[in-house]
Amino acid sequence: MNLMDVIPVDATLGESPLWDERNGLLYWIDIVGMEVGALSVTTRAWATRPTPYRYGSLALTATPGELLAATAQGLHVIRLTDAGIQIVRSFGDPEAALPGNRFNDGKTDRQGRFWSGTMDDAETGQRTGSMYRLDTDGSITKAWSNMGIPNGLCFSPDGRTMYSADSDDGELWEAEYDPATGGAGPRQVLATVESPGVPDGSTVDASGGIWSTEWGASRVVRYQPDGTVDAILDVPATQPTCPAFGGPGLDMLFITTAGLGEDPGTHGGSILVYEVDVNGIAETPYAG
Repeated sequence: MNLMDVIPVDATLGESPLWDERNGLLYWIDIVGMEVGALSVTTRAWATRPTPYRYGSLALTATPGELLAATAQGLHVIRLTDAGIQIVRSFGDPEAALPGNRFNDGKTDRQGRFWSGTMDDAETGQRTGSMYRLDTDGSITKAWSNMGIPNGLCFSPDGRTMYSADSDDGELWEAEYDPATGGAGPRQVLATVESPGVPDGSTVDASGGIWSTEWGASRVVRYQPDGTVDAILDVPATQPTCPAFGGPGLDMLFITTAGLGEDPGTHGGSILVYEVDVNGIAETPYAG
């Protein structure tokens, strides 16, 4: 696993890298800096657009150039324009009665439903967050509550296992998943992350390996589906936040990082690009 490039996007809290093979762009967000960015993997040129409030995660849609965004004011389909961000469609905010909450990490399942969890934006330790599923008909269902900082959402290659985490708990979870209904079974502990690492975003490769970033530990850990550690990738940033496979062969690993409070001399706030010896799986666009 070789470090190919460091893209200095200067993100305060970079998150949610998302590869779109249809236009050759890697999207990401800066939650605290309130921006959405797009990077050309071919030219390494990038551009950002300001967000009107904090965004937590992104997903593809069936229309190239339009993204599903999980935000502090609900779930929206957006388009990046020269003038900024245009809201194309809104699904509403299931937590409008909790103005201190915002959506955080999110991913689509293999059938195109979108999952995302909410959290207390002030990070006061209150477990006011919940996990939601946006179905293809536009309806929003609460799956479970009592969340601190929901993270690590991803799905096994066959779509029958759902992975997730709560950064406040320091654990990675797995649950049986029904692709036909979008129902998740009881969560079981897959792995426990030891201090100083905190589980953040995750992705799955084509062989079923789970790649989990560890905030505070300068590393990405690849787990086997049984929870054993298969490989550790040490990265030049103390606070890696989320990995995503991309590039024409899905053999490049993009890792977003945070710059706020980062150790001097590291690449915190940049997007790290690695050449890896496994292939990823293209993310399924939201099918609504």
